[in-house]
Amino acid sequence: MNIMPPFLNSNMTLYMIFSIYLLFIIPKSTSLPSYLYNFCPNTTFAPNTNYATNLNTLLHTLAANVASNPTSFYITSAGKGTSDAVYGLFLCRGDQNVTACRDCVKTATTTDLPHTYCPNSKVATIWYDECMVRYSNVSIFGKLSIEPKVSMMNSEKINGNQTRFGDFMKETMGETAVETANNRSGIKFTAKTVNFTRSIALYALQQCTPDLTPNECSQCLTRAITQLSVMQGSRVLQPSCNVRYEIYPFLNGAVNYSASSVYNNSVPPFVETTEIGQKKLSNKMIIIIVIAIVVAIPLKVLAITFCFMKKRAKNYHHSIPIGCSEDFTIADSLQYGLDTLQSATNNFSDENKLGEGGFGGVYKGILSNGQEIAVKRLSKSSDQGVEEFKSEVLLAAKLQHRNLVRLFGFCLAGEEKLLVYEYIPNKSLDHFLFDPEKREQLDWGKRYKIIRGVARGMLYLHQDSRLRIIHRDLKVSNVLLDKDLNPKVSDFGMARIFGVDQSQGNTSRVVGTYGYMSPEYAMHGQFSVKSDVYSFGVLVLEIVSGKRNSSFYQSGYAEDLLSYAWKKWRDGTPLEFVDETVRNSCSIHEVMRCMHLGLLCVQECTDDRPTMATSVLMLDSHSITLPMPKQPAFFIKSYMKSKNLDELTSNSTPWSMNDLSVTEAEAR
Repeated sequence: MNIMPPFLNSNMTLYMIFSIYLLFIIPKSTSLPSYLYNFCPNTTFAPNTNYATNLNTLLHTLAANVASNPTSFYITSAGKGTSDAVYGLFLCRGDQNVTACRDCVKTATTTDLPHTYCPNSKVATIWYDECMVRYSNVSIFGKLSIEPKVSMMNSEKINGNQTRFGDFMKETMGETAVETANNRSGIKFTAKTVNFTRSIALYALQQCTPDLTPNECSQCLTRAITQLSVMQGSRVLQPSCNVRYEIYPFLNGAVNYSASSVYNNSVPPFVETTEIGQKKLSNKMIIIIVIAIVVAIPLKVLAITFCFMKKRAKNYHHSIPIGCSEDFTIADSLQYGLDTLQSATNNFSDENKLGEGGFGGVYKGILSNGQEIAVKRLSKSSDQGVEEFKSEVLLAAKLQHRNLVRLFGFCLAGEEKLLVYEYIPNKSLDHFLFDPEKREQLDWGKRYKIIRGVARGMLYLHQDSRLRIIHRDLKVSNVLLDKDLNPKVSDFGMARIFGVDQSQGNTSRVVGTYGYMSPEYAMHGQFSVKSDVYSFGVLVLEIVSGKRNSSFYQSGYAEDLLSYAWKKWRDGTPLEFVDETVRNSCSIHEVMRCMHLGLLCVQECTDDRPTMATSVLMLDSHSITLPMPKQPAFFIKSYMKSKNLDELTSNSTPWSMNDLSVTEAEAR
């Protein structure tokens, strides 16, 4: 009996065309690629040089050659044969369509590499879920590169026999490596699905850059497989290859066949490989698949997107890069000569001095190539050791984000310890926010942009950088403003590195700035990402009100800025809290949302405070309903007065330009 609808029999071609058309018009969840990791080893070049010109040419060439390369792999160079030559390539995941590949490469070459993660880096590699983009000052074509290795894993374990799953996974991935290395299609990409049990399937993906020989590809994959974690999912990224497995379907553009047999002690697994572009299907199967896709894809897109984003946000973690040579050898490569910095700053003259912090002065300098820098000269009385100092330099140098101040290098010469930063011309936020005249330059639009920028910078420290980092001294004087008044968080001298699974720590030596420290940190030495969230909340309320938190002490308003904000919120008069210079020209909705967020961040219970990820979401999406805030945490004045204020304040004397204090390091 023919159970197909009549219109399918008579108008099959039209129906299939219409079905395929529906697939293309279904909205995508996002056009932005999913960023995973970047490696920029701080070998920098100066702007307006031949290398800068060649790199710009190369990045544009990569972006322009996505659609014309069916293998999703392209390599090119600029300035070849000169000392300023640049070599680059992109590799898109083998199951990505041209649009996804193009969007990924475009994002990497136009925004993320040159501006966000690796500005002025001579060598860089960036990985996304959809592609990898890489460039170097030496030829990288046809060369096996296995460092750096970056390991990522799902934090959830397999339900059942973890050991047996590990053996099964390694065996499957090993067999797949042979297939990938010897793939005759030339793309060196394999995706497959294999059943482990009746309820658990293993979805595997492997890919090498096509310029490798089969032996080199096999060698690269084998080394990567040994670094996979036995969890619900894991991946290893290397410049020349990558491997990944999950227990949920994550592939795009491929039909994934689950094997019919189940892995156990007596029955070996049956593996059926799906190689893109090589599986032939019958007409009947095509019709069934098209009908199923047309009916199910809207719901499936939404469900998979939601589940995937939830999994990534909750379960996936970066581990420390494996096998990178980022040790003191790299630190030495960042070192400036003392004579170079003396010449740049006119021997640290008072005319070049930008400000004085708790741990030394900051001087403007101009290098011989015309580049402007800010040089922090640490106090000679500091007892921080050379190796501790280098460790701190390495930490700051690895932090690369548009909303973080960038460290260029350092100098160690005798008793001199100098840090070299990018020069920020507009001083710090407090220089504008609390100045009777300059505050008018900060209209509400600029203030809102500053709040969002600081939030993104802190989110990078907490979640998106190579390690989880707690700043511990976020305040208005540590937010610098560039020529366009874009915010850059500075001063990582007190920052503490956390492991990927660590969420809080304790210290007997409390350092920070009174008024910005959360109560659990100030009173008990307990710090976490929520300590930074508290400081962010204070900063947001200062930006909204235009008032210093410290200006309320012993004033007629209230005990402090937080209690004043709470009083106005509770009394239903929040607009009276807003800075009068922007009160009549601001977006009431945005101002109230920021005040609301600030009060959520300064709640006494750490569990009640949002994360920085949630804070960014609250700022970017006005459709999300914010919970009602609880009464803020208040300090007990008698307790605070009984403490040694030198212990509680790292930089009690406010100064503005490049306020980049560095503390005496604790063991990390």
